[in-house]
Amino acid sequence: MNKSAPAIPGASARPLDLLTGLETRATFRELIESEISDSRQGNRQIGLIMLDLDRFKVINYGYSERCGDLLIQNVSALISRMLGENGQVGRWGGQEFLCILPGAGREATDNAAERLRQAIESMTLMADGYEIHASASFGTACFPEDAGDAAQLIAACGAAMYQAKNSGRNRVIHADPLHGQVFGLGKLLDSALREHRVIPAYQPIVDMNSGSIVAEEALARVVNADKSLLAAECFIEAARQLQVTYQIDRAIITSTIDHCVQQLSTNPQMAHFVNISGNLLHHPKVVSEILDLARSRCLACGDLIGATKPLVIEITERELLHDLDATRNMLRPFLDFGLRLALDDFGSGYSSFKYLADLPFSFVKIEGTLIQRIREKRVRTIVQGIQKAASDLGLITVAEFVESEEVATLVHAIGVDWAQGYYYGLPELAT
Repeated sequence: MNKSAPAIPGASARPLDLLTGLETRATFRELIESEISDSRQGNRQIGLIMLDLDRFKVINYGYSERCGDLLIQNVSALISRMLGENGQVGRWGGQEFLCILPGAGREATDNAAERLRQAIESMTLMADGYEIHASASFGTACFPEDAGDAAQLIAACGAAMYQAKNSGRNRVIHADPLHGQVFGLGKLLDSALREHRVIPAYQPIVDMNSGSIVAEEALARVVNADKSLLAAECFIEAARQLQVTYQIDRAIITSTIDHCVQQLSTNPQMAHFVNISGNLLHHPKVVSEILDLARSRCLACGDLIGATKPLVIEITERELLHDLDATRNMLRPFLDFGLRLALDDFGSGYSSFKYLADLPFSFVKIEGTLIQRIREKRVRTIVQGIQKAASDLGLITVAEFVESEEVATLVHAIGVDWAQGYYYGLPELAT
Protein backbone atom coordinates (compact mmCIF):
# COMPACT_ATOMS: atom_id res chain seq x y z
CA MET A 1 0.00 0.00 0.00
CA ASN A 2 1.27 3.50 -0.78
CA LYS A 3 2.17 5.44 2.38
CA SER A 4 -0.25 8.24 1.59
CA ALA A 5 -3.20 5.96 0.86
CA PRO A 6 -6.17 6.35 3.20
CA ALA A 7 -6.47 3.62 5.78
CA ILE A 8 -9.18 1.07 5.27
CA PRO A 9 -10.91 0.02 8.49
CA GLY A 10 -9.80 -3.51 9.34
CA ALA A 11 -7.52 -3.69 6.29
CA SER A 12 -4.59 -5.07 8.27
CA ALA A 13 -6.67 -8.13 9.12
CA ARG A 14 -7.60 -8.76 5.50
CA PRO A 15 -5.42 -10.75 3.11
CA LEU A 16 -3.89 -8.95 0.15
CA ASP A 17 -3.89 -10.40 -3.35
CA LEU A 18 -1.43 -13.30 -3.22
CA LEU A 19 0.04 -12.72 -6.70
CA THR A 20 0.57 -8.95 -6.61
CA GLY A 21 0.41 -7.90 -2.95
CA LEU A 22 -2.21 -5.31 -3.89
CA GLU A 23 -5.54 -4.65 -2.26
CA THR A 24 -8.26 -7.03 -3.40
CA ARG A 25 -11.52 -6.08 -5.06
CA ALA A 26 -13.50 -6.07 -1.78
CA THR A 27 -11.11 -3.86 0.19
CA PHE A 28 -10.48 -1.56 -2.75
CA ARG A 29 -14.21 -0.97 -3.15
CA GLU A 30 -14.30 0.08 0.51
CA LEU A 31 -11.44 2.47 -0.19
CA ILE A 32 -13.38 4.09 -3.03
CA GLU A 33 -16.49 4.44 -0.87
CA SER A 34 -14.40 5.97 1.93
CA GLU A 35 -12.73 8.41 -0.47
CA ILE A 36 -16.08 9.49 -1.91
CA SER A 37 -17.45 10.08 1.60
CA ASP A 38 -14.45 12.25 2.45
CA SER A 39 -14.68 14.05 -0.89
CA ARG A 40 -18.30 15.00 -0.30
CA GLN A 41 -17.31 16.67 2.95
CA GLY A 42 -14.27 18.38 1.45
CA ASN A 43 -15.90 19.20 -1.90
CA ARG A 44 -13.05 17.71 -3.93
CA GLN A 45 -12.78 15.46 -6.95
CA ILE A 46 -11.67 11.85 -7.30
CA GLY A 47 -10.23 10.24 -10.40
CA LEU A 48 -10.68 6.55 -11.18
CA ILE A 49 -8.75 4.52 -13.76
CA MET A 50 -9.67 0.98 -14.79
CA LEU A 51 -7.35 -0.95 -17.08
CA ASP A 52 -7.39 -4.39 -18.60
CA LEU A 53 -4.41 -6.08 -20.26
CA ASP A 54 -5.12 -6.67 -23.95
CA ARG A 55 -5.15 -10.20 -25.38
CA PHE A 56 -3.92 -11.57 -22.07
CA LYS A 57 -5.01 -15.11 -22.98
CA VAL A 58 -2.44 -15.17 -25.77
CA ILE A 59 0.29 -14.72 -23.17
CA ASN A 60 -1.28 -16.83 -20.42
CA TYR A 61 -2.06 -19.81 -22.67
CA GLY A 62 0.12 -19.22 -25.72
CA TYR A 63 3.32 -18.90 -23.69
CA SER A 64 2.54 -20.21 -20.20
CA GLU A 65 0.58 -19.34 -17.07
CA ARG A 66 3.90 -18.49 -15.43
CA CYS A 67 4.48 -15.84 -18.11
CA GLY A 68 0.96 -14.51 -17.48
CA ASP A 69 1.57 -14.32 -13.74
CA LEU A 70 4.91 -12.55 -14.25
CA LEU A 71 3.27 -10.02 -16.56
CA ILE A 72 0.56 -9.24 -13.98
CA GLN A 73 3.22 -8.86 -11.26
CA ASN A 74 5.36 -6.56 -13.40
CA VAL A 75 2.42 -4.41 -14.49
CA SER A 76 1.17 -4.06 -10.90
CA ALA A 77 4.64 -3.00 -9.74
CA LEU A 78 4.91 -0.53 -12.65
CA ILE A 79 1.55 1.08 -11.84
CA SER A 80 2.34 1.34 -8.12
CA ARG A 81 5.70 2.95 -8.88
CA MET A 82 4.27 5.45 -11.36
CA LEU A 83 1.34 6.50 -9.17
CA GLY A 84 3.63 6.95 -6.17
CA GLU A 85 2.01 9.04 -3.48
CA ASN A 86 -0.60 10.44 -5.84
CA GLY A 87 -2.79 7.36 -5.89
CA GLN A 88 -3.30 3.71 -5.18
CA VAL A 89 -3.84 0.61 -7.29
CA GLY A 90 -5.79 -2.55 -6.53
CA ARG A 91 -6.21 -5.80 -8.42
CA TRP A 92 -9.81 -5.69 -9.59
CA GLY A 93 -9.80 -9.23 -10.97
CA GLY A 94 -7.90 -11.39 -13.43
CA GLN A 95 -5.85 -9.01 -15.57
CA GLU A 96 -7.85 -5.93 -14.49
CA PHE A 97 -6.56 -3.17 -12.23
CA LEU A 98 -8.32 -0.21 -10.66
CA CYS A 99 -6.53 2.99 -9.63
CA ILE A 100 -7.86 5.77 -7.44
CA LEU A 101 -6.45 9.30 -7.60
CA PRO A 102 -7.72 11.46 -4.70
CA GLY A 103 -8.12 15.10 -5.67
CA ALA A 104 -7.67 14.47 -9.41
CA GLY A 105 -10.02 15.99 -11.99
CA ARG A 106 -10.62 14.81 -15.53
CA GLU A 107 -7.45 16.23 -17.11
CA ALA A 108 -5.15 14.88 -14.41
CA THR A 109 -6.86 11.48 -14.42
CA ASP A 110 -6.73 11.12 -18.19
CA ASN A 111 -3.10 12.26 -18.31
CA ALA A 112 -2.16 9.72 -15.64
CA ALA A 113 -3.93 6.97 -17.57
CA GLU A 114 -2.15 7.92 -20.78
CA ARG A 115 1.25 7.82 -19.03
CA LEU A 116 0.43 4.35 -17.71
CA ARG A 117 -0.70 3.21 -21.14
CA GLN A 118 2.55 4.36 -22.75
CA ALA A 119 4.64 2.77 -20.00
CA ILE A 120 2.92 -0.61 -20.35
CA GLU A 121 3.22 -0.47 -24.13
CA SER A 122 6.97 0.28 -23.83
CA MET A 123 7.62 -2.43 -21.25
CA THR A 124 9.58 -5.55 -22.24
CA LEU A 125 9.34 -8.66 -20.08
CA MET A 126 11.82 -11.52 -20.41
CA ALA A 127 10.27 -14.76 -19.14
CA ASP A 128 11.20 -18.39 -19.81
CA GLY A 129 13.29 -17.33 -22.79
CA TYR A 130 10.49 -15.27 -24.35
CA GLU A 131 10.44 -11.54 -24.98
CA ILE A 132 6.92 -10.47 -24.06
CA HIS A 133 5.26 -7.16 -24.92
CA ALA A 134 1.83 -6.05 -23.76
CA SER A 135 -0.70 -3.27 -23.99
CA ALA A 136 -3.77 -2.29 -22.00
CA SER A 137 -7.12 -0.62 -22.54
CA PHE A 138 -8.10 2.15 -20.12
CA GLY A 139 -11.34 3.68 -18.92
CA THR A 140 -11.40 6.79 -16.75
CA ALA A 141 -14.09 8.53 -14.73
CA CYS A 142 -14.30 11.24 -12.09
CA PHE A 143 -16.42 11.92 -9.04
CA PRO A 144 -18.70 13.86 -8.95
CA GLU A 145 -18.54 14.81 -12.64
CA ASP A 146 -19.37 11.36 -14.02
CA ALA A 147 -21.11 9.62 -11.12
CA GLY A 148 -22.78 10.28 -7.79
CA ASP A 149 -21.61 7.26 -5.79
CA ALA A 150 -19.02 4.48 -5.78
CA ALA A 151 -21.12 1.96 -7.72
CA GLN A 152 -21.93 4.47 -10.45
CA LEU A 153 -18.30 5.63 -10.64
CA ILE A 154 -16.98 2.08 -11.04
CA ALA A 155 -19.69 1.27 -13.62
CA ALA A 156 -18.90 4.42 -15.61
CA CYS A 157 -15.20 3.62 -15.56
CA GLY A 158 -15.85 0.03 -16.60
CA ALA A 159 -18.11 1.09 -19.45
CA ALA A 160 -15.41 3.45 -20.75
CA MET A 161 -12.82 0.68 -20.55
CA TYR A 162 -15.13 -1.66 -22.43
CA GLN A 163 -15.50 1.01 -25.10
CA ALA A 164 -11.71 1.28 -25.32
CA LYS A 165 -11.54 -2.49 -25.88
CA ASN A 166 -14.35 -2.42 -28.39
CA SER A 167 -12.87 0.43 -30.42
CA GLY A 168 -9.45 -1.11 -30.96
CA ARG A 169 -7.69 -1.62 -27.59
CA ASN A 170 -4.54 0.08 -26.29
CA ARG A 171 -6.21 3.45 -25.72
CA VAL A 172 -7.71 5.68 -23.02
CA ILE A 173 -11.39 6.62 -23.11
CA HIS A 174 -13.09 8.84 -20.56
CA ALA A 175 -16.53 7.92 -19.28
CA ASP A 176 -19.43 9.15 -21.34
CA PRO A 177 -23.10 8.87 -20.34
CA LEU A 178 -23.72 6.94 -23.57
CA HIS A 179 -21.19 4.27 -22.53
CA GLY A 180 -22.91 3.79 -19.21
CA GLN A 181 -26.21 3.29 -20.99
CA VAL A 182 -24.99 -0.09 -22.24
CA PHE A 183 -25.00 -1.46 -18.72
CA GLY A 184 -28.25 0.28 -17.82
CA LEU A 185 -29.87 -1.29 -20.87
CA GLY A 186 -28.32 -4.60 -19.90
CA LYS A 187 -30.09 -4.45 -16.56
CA LEU A 188 -33.35 -3.55 -18.33
CA LEU A 189 -32.98 -6.44 -20.79
CA ASP A 190 -32.13 -8.87 -18.03
CA SER A 191 -35.33 -8.13 -16.14
CA ALA A 192 -37.42 -7.96 -19.34
CA LEU A 193 -36.21 -11.39 -20.47
CA ARG A 194 -36.85 -12.94 -17.06
CA GLU A 195 -40.33 -11.43 -16.90
CA HIS A 196 -41.22 -12.33 -20.52
CA ARG A 197 -41.51 -8.66 -21.53
CA VAL A 198 -39.52 -9.08 -24.74
CA ILE A 199 -42.22 -9.57 -27.36
CA PRO A 200 -42.67 -9.22 -31.13
CA ALA A 201 -44.48 -6.52 -33.04
CA TYR A 202 -45.48 -7.55 -36.55
CA GLN A 203 -45.02 -5.37 -39.64
CA PRO A 204 -46.84 -6.36 -42.84
CA ILE A 205 -44.99 -7.22 -46.06
CA VAL A 206 -46.94 -6.58 -49.26
CA ASP A 207 -46.84 -8.12 -52.73
CA MET A 208 -46.15 -5.13 -54.99
CA ASN A 209 -48.17 -6.52 -57.87
CA SER A 210 -51.34 -7.61 -56.08
CA GLY A 211 -51.16 -5.24 -53.11
CA SER A 212 -52.06 -8.08 -50.75
CA ILE A 213 -50.26 -8.85 -47.50
CA VAL A 214 -48.15 -11.95 -48.11
CA ALA A 215 -45.86 -11.92 -45.09
CA GLU A 216 -44.95 -10.11 -41.90
CA GLU A 217 -41.73 -9.48 -39.99
CA ALA A 218 -41.47 -9.99 -36.22
CA LEU A 219 -39.62 -7.04 -34.69
CA ALA A 220 -38.40 -7.16 -31.10
CA ARG A 221 -39.94 -4.83 -28.53
CA VAL A 222 -39.49 -4.44 -24.78
CA VAL A 223 -42.59 -3.70 -22.73
CA ASN A 224 -41.65 -1.16 -20.04
CA ALA A 225 -43.15 -1.05 -16.58
CA ASP A 226 -45.50 1.75 -17.70
CA LYS A 227 -46.69 -0.46 -20.63
CA SER A 228 -44.88 1.68 -23.20
CA LEU A 229 -42.82 -0.09 -25.87
CA LEU A 230 -39.09 0.20 -26.46
CA ALA A 231 -38.12 -0.41 -30.10
CA ALA A 232 -35.26 -2.73 -31.01
CA GLU A 233 -33.03 0.08 -32.27
CA CYS A 234 -32.94 1.45 -28.71
CA PHE A 235 -31.46 -1.71 -27.17
CA ILE A 236 -30.15 -4.08 -29.82
CA GLU A 237 -26.61 -2.63 -29.94
CA ALA A 238 -26.33 -2.95 -26.16
CA ALA A 239 -27.61 -6.52 -26.48
CA ARG A 240 -24.88 -7.24 -29.04
CA GLN A 241 -22.16 -5.80 -26.83
CA LEU A 242 -23.42 -7.77 -23.82
CA GLN A 243 -23.89 -10.90 -25.99
CA VAL A 244 -27.53 -11.51 -25.06
CA THR A 245 -28.99 -11.26 -28.57
CA TYR A 246 -29.51 -15.03 -28.62
CA GLN A 247 -31.89 -14.68 -25.66
CA ILE A 248 -33.85 -11.99 -27.52
CA ASP A 249 -33.92 -14.26 -30.60
CA ARG A 250 -35.30 -17.12 -28.52
CA ALA A 251 -38.08 -14.95 -27.04
CA ILE A 252 -39.12 -13.51 -30.41
CA ILE A 253 -38.94 -16.77 -32.38
CA THR A 254 -40.87 -18.66 -29.71
CA SER A 255 -43.66 -16.07 -29.73
CA THR A 256 -43.69 -15.96 -33.53
CA ILE A 257 -44.04 -19.74 -33.80
CA ASP A 258 -47.17 -19.60 -31.61
CA HIS A 259 -48.45 -16.61 -33.61
CA CYS A 260 -47.82 -18.48 -36.85
CA VAL A 261 -49.89 -21.44 -35.64
CA GLN A 262 -52.77 -19.12 -34.78
CA GLN A 263 -52.64 -17.60 -38.29
CA LEU A 264 -52.61 -20.90 -40.17
CA SER A 265 -56.34 -21.54 -40.15
CA THR A 266 -57.12 -18.17 -41.77
CA ASN A 267 -54.00 -17.56 -43.89
CA PRO A 268 -51.86 -20.69 -44.34
CA GLN A 269 -49.76 -19.07 -47.09
CA MET A 270 -48.55 -16.19 -44.90
CA ALA A 271 -44.76 -16.12 -44.40
CA HIS A 272 -43.40 -15.06 -41.03
CA PHE A 273 -39.93 -13.46 -41.05
CA VAL A 274 -37.84 -13.55 -37.86
CA ASN A 275 -34.35 -12.16 -37.37
CA ILE A 276 -31.62 -14.30 -35.89
CA SER A 277 -28.19 -13.20 -34.74
CA GLY A 278 -24.82 -14.83 -35.21
CA ASN A 279 -24.85 -15.05 -31.41
CA LEU A 280 -27.76 -17.52 -31.60
CA LEU A 281 -25.85 -19.75 -34.02
CA HIS A 282 -23.16 -20.15 -31.35
CA HIS A 283 -25.75 -21.59 -28.93
CA PRO A 284 -26.70 -24.92 -30.52
CA LYS A 285 -28.64 -25.99 -27.42
CA VAL A 286 -30.93 -22.96 -27.78
CA VAL A 287 -31.30 -23.63 -31.53
CA SER A 288 -32.27 -27.20 -30.69
CA GLU A 289 -34.86 -26.01 -28.15
CA ILE A 290 -36.39 -23.64 -30.72
CA LEU A 291 -36.60 -26.34 -33.37
CA ASP A 292 -38.08 -28.85 -30.92
CA LEU A 293 -40.83 -26.33 -30.19
CA ALA A 294 -41.37 -25.72 -33.93
CA ARG A 295 -41.62 -29.47 -34.62
CA SER A 296 -44.20 -29.96 -31.89
CA ARG A 297 -46.31 -27.08 -33.20
CA CYS A 298 -46.05 -28.34 -36.79
CA LEU A 299 -47.19 -31.82 -35.77
CA ALA A 300 -50.20 -30.28 -34.05
CA CYS A 301 -51.08 -28.40 -37.25
CA GLY A 302 -51.31 -31.58 -39.33
CA ASP A 303 -51.90 -31.04 -43.05
CA LEU A 304 -51.95 -27.24 -42.78
CA ILE A 305 -48.15 -27.12 -43.05
CA GLY A 306 -46.32 -28.72 -45.96
CA ALA A 307 -42.64 -29.41 -46.58
CA THR A 308 -41.87 -25.66 -46.78
CA LYS A 309 -42.55 -24.10 -43.42
CA PRO A 310 -44.05 -20.58 -43.10
CA LEU A 311 -41.23 -19.38 -40.85
CA VAL A 312 -38.40 -17.51 -42.64
CA ILE A 313 -35.05 -17.05 -40.90
CA GLU A 314 -33.65 -13.60 -41.61
CA ILE A 315 -29.95 -12.89 -41.11
CA THR A 316 -27.76 -9.91 -41.98
CA GLU A 317 -24.36 -10.09 -43.63
CA ARG A 318 -22.62 -8.69 -40.54
CA GLU A 319 -23.98 -11.63 -38.52
CA LEU A 320 -22.60 -14.24 -40.94
CA LEU A 321 -19.24 -15.83 -40.36
CA HIS A 322 -16.37 -15.40 -42.81
CA ASP A 323 -16.06 -19.21 -42.82
CA LEU A 324 -18.93 -20.14 -45.12
CA ASP A 325 -18.66 -23.86 -44.38
CA ALA A 326 -19.04 -23.14 -40.66
CA THR A 327 -21.97 -20.81 -41.35
CA ARG A 328 -23.68 -23.41 -43.52
CA ASN A 329 -23.26 -26.05 -40.82
CA MET A 330 -24.69 -23.72 -38.17
CA LEU A 331 -27.70 -22.91 -40.36
CA ARG A 332 -28.27 -26.52 -41.42
CA PRO A 333 -30.66 -27.44 -38.57
CA PHE A 334 -33.01 -24.67 -39.74
CA LEU A 335 -32.69 -25.69 -43.38
CA ASP A 336 -33.17 -29.39 -42.68
CA PHE A 337 -36.39 -28.56 -40.88
CA GLY A 338 -37.70 -26.80 -43.99
CA LEU A 339 -37.24 -23.16 -43.03
CA ARG A 340 -36.27 -20.66 -45.72
CA LEU A 341 -33.51 -18.06 -45.44
CA ALA A 342 -33.61 -14.33 -46.13
CA LEU A 343 -30.48 -12.20 -46.48
CA ASP A 344 -31.26 -8.93 -44.74
CA ASP A 345 -29.78 -5.46 -45.45
CA PHE A 346 -28.53 -6.58 -48.87
CA GLY A 347 -26.32 -3.86 -50.34
CA SER A 348 -24.89 -2.66 -47.02
CA GLY A 349 -21.73 -4.79 -47.07
CA TYR A 350 -19.00 -6.08 -49.33
CA SER A 351 -19.70 -9.80 -49.55
CA SER A 352 -23.44 -9.94 -50.16
CA PHE A 353 -23.21 -11.46 -53.66
CA LYS A 354 -20.72 -14.05 -52.40
CA TYR A 355 -23.21 -15.16 -49.74
CA LEU A 356 -25.94 -15.45 -52.38
CA ALA A 357 -23.68 -17.70 -54.40
CA ASP A 358 -22.73 -19.98 -51.52
CA LEU A 359 -25.77 -20.12 -49.20
CA PRO A 360 -29.33 -21.28 -50.05
CA PHE A 361 -31.24 -18.04 -49.63
CA SER A 362 -34.84 -17.73 -50.83
CA PHE A 363 -35.30 -14.00 -50.17
CA VAL A 364 -33.18 -10.88 -50.52
CA LYS A 365 -34.18 -7.85 -48.45
CA ILE A 366 -32.76 -4.72 -50.04
CA GLU A 367 -31.07 -2.40 -47.55
CA GLY A 368 -33.44 0.29 -46.33
CA THR A 369 -31.20 3.33 -46.77
CA LEU A 370 -30.83 2.45 -50.46
CA ILE A 371 -34.61 2.38 -50.78
CA GLN A 372 -34.88 5.73 -49.01
CA ARG A 373 -32.53 7.18 -51.66
CA ILE A 374 -34.31 5.52 -54.59
CA ARG A 375 -35.03 8.95 -56.15
CA GLU A 376 -31.30 9.25 -56.95
CA LYS A 377 -30.42 7.88 -60.38
CA ARG A 378 -27.21 6.18 -59.21
CA VAL A 379 -29.02 4.44 -56.37
CA ARG A 380 -31.83 3.32 -58.69
CA THR A 381 -29.20 1.78 -60.95
CA ILE A 382 -27.75 -0.14 -58.00
CA VAL A 383 -31.19 -1.39 -56.91
CA GLN A 384 -31.96 -2.39 -60.50
CA GLY A 385 -28.75 -4.44 -60.52
CA ILE A 386 -29.71 -6.16 -57.27
CA GLN A 387 -33.19 -6.88 -58.60
CA LYS A 388 -31.89 -8.37 -61.85
CA ALA A 389 -29.35 -10.58 -60.06
CA ALA A 390 -31.96 -11.80 -57.57
CA SER A 391 -34.49 -12.46 -60.32
CA ASP A 392 -31.97 -14.47 -62.35
CA LEU A 393 -31.23 -16.53 -59.21
CA GLY A 394 -34.92 -17.16 -58.62
CA LEU A 395 -34.99 -15.15 -55.38
CA ILE A 396 -37.83 -13.02 -54.06
CA THR A 397 -36.79 -9.42 -53.38
CA VAL A 398 -38.18 -7.34 -50.51
CA ALA A 399 -37.72 -3.56 -50.32
CA GLU A 400 -37.36 -2.23 -46.78
CA PHE A 401 -38.22 1.26 -45.51
CA VAL A 402 -40.89 2.06 -48.11
CA GLU A 403 -42.45 5.11 -46.48
CA SER A 404 -44.27 7.00 -49.24
CA GLU A 405 -46.33 6.45 -52.39
CA GLU A 406 -43.56 7.97 -54.50
CA VAL A 407 -40.97 5.51 -53.19
CA ALA A 408 -43.43 2.62 -53.58
CA THR A 409 -44.03 3.59 -57.23
CA LEU A 410 -40.31 3.77 -58.02
CA VAL A 411 -39.59 0.46 -56.31
CA HIS A 412 -42.48 -1.21 -58.14
CA ALA A 413 -41.24 0.12 -61.47
CA ILE A 414 -37.86 -1.52 -60.88
CA GLY A 415 -39.61 -4.86 -60.45
CA VAL A 416 -39.07 -5.51 -56.73
CA ASP A 417 -41.42 -8.31 -55.65
CA TRP A 418 -42.43 -7.41 -52.09
CA ALA A 419 -42.14 -4.35 -49.86
CA GLN A 420 -42.48 -3.30 -46.24
CA GLY A 421 -42.40 0.04 -44.47
CA TYR A 422 -44.56 2.67 -42.84
CA TYR A 423 -46.39 3.26 -46.13
CA TYR A 424 -47.92 -0.20 -45.81
CA GLY A 425 -48.23 -0.44 -42.06
CA LEU A 426 -46.56 0.14 -38.69
CA PRO A 427 -45.35 -2.75 -36.55
CA GLU A 428 -48.18 -3.81 -34.24
CA LEU A 429 -48.53 -6.22 -31.37
CA ALA A 430 -50.58 -9.33 -31.98
CA THR A 431 -54.15 -8.99 -30.74
